[in-house]
Amino acid sequence: MLSTARRLGACLLGAAVLILAAAPRPAEAAIALVSASSAANAAASSTEVINKPAGVASGEVLVATITAAGTGTITPPSGWTVIRDTTTTLRQTSYYHVTGTSEPANWTWSLGSARLASGGIIAYSGVDTNVPIDASATGSGTTGNASAPSVTTNFASDTVVAAVGYTGTWLTNSVTPGASTTERYDVSNAGTESEGADFTQATAGATPTKTLTPGTTGAWIAETIALDPATAATLSLATTATPTFSASLPSGDQTPTYTLPLSVLDTRTGAAAGWNLTITSTQFTTGAATPRTLATTASQATAVASACAGGASCVSPTNSVTYPLGVPAGSTAPSAVKLDNAAAGTGTGIFTITPTIGVSVPANSYAGTYNSTITVALVSGP
Repeated sequence: MLSTARRLGACLLGAAVLILAAAPRPAEAAIALVSASSAANAAASSTEVINKPAGVASGEVLVATITAAGTGTITPPSGWTVIRDTTTTLRQTSYYHVTGTSEPANWTWSLGSARLASGGIIAYSGVDTNVPIDASATGSGTTGNASAPSVTTNFASDTVVAAVGYTGTWLTNSVTPGASTTERYDVSNAGTESEGADFTQATAGATPTKTLTPGTTGAWIAETIALDPATAATLSLATTATPTFSASLPSGDQTPTYTLPLSVLDTRTGAAAGWNLTITSTQFTTGAATPRTLATTASQATAVASACAGGASCVSPTNSVTYPLGVPAGSTAPSAVKLDNAAAGTGTGIFTITPTIGVSVPANSYAGTYNSTITVALVSGP
């Protein structure tokens, strides 16, 4: 056995992640426009009222964007969820709402004080009602053309909304929408203007930035909102991580750590069934003629962090797993253990799940490069 005066070389972790996906639901209709509506208060008011778009039925998704002069809070009616809330010298907030069997003739947003405001609602069918929002982003400026920023979609055939709001004077419903978009509303009053347009992103990936040109320049906020098609409903797991760590034997016994960022998508429609991640591994082993190993009990998951990714709509997972958690290891990977989970009714959305794993490295370890294969699986149900 080598003296502890020798250095342990970088313990390189070769992470091989098994990706499992639940079968998607049978194909449903693609996203389609139902209709749109818009309104602008004629004089400063403490409310903004917008009628329900024509022809709206149960199980459809409405996207509303409200632009108001000033920076005060905009409070939505019951049942509307914030997508983006942006404040500069003006305020613009976008929301979504999944329609039920009974909806009012109009909805009222509270502006907190008397202010000019305008906005619109676009109604769509064929949107995933559990996870309507695939991605979203915001841009802003003080003058000139508006720029609805790029977002990165996870699915093909997303419908992407580019919504812009301006403040200024002599605004006259004169926004020129971005190239290759279809305008759905354009409405103004003496101090604000709101315009909404959309397009289809045929393949998953980065959307083009859209330039919107106002008839009168002013401060602006532009929000890009990508909608998940119901046909994209899936439970899936992916990673591009290749984690490594190192330890120096003269420092004594150590527990270096590595992280393993995972992308978890639960965009299944219907009741949220929950999910769980499992983990197992092979023993850390050198590639030398006489292989050396770390103990089968060397690895422990010390924590797992969860974050909603990319401006998607998420219901954070309720995790019942406690840490530290021993990561199984052997010459062949033993039975997996549950690493993280989402209770039923939680975990819908697009998440980055990041386990932190510590590896116990005794000071009397042989110097060398050690490798382990990590297998992570995603399974339906908590």
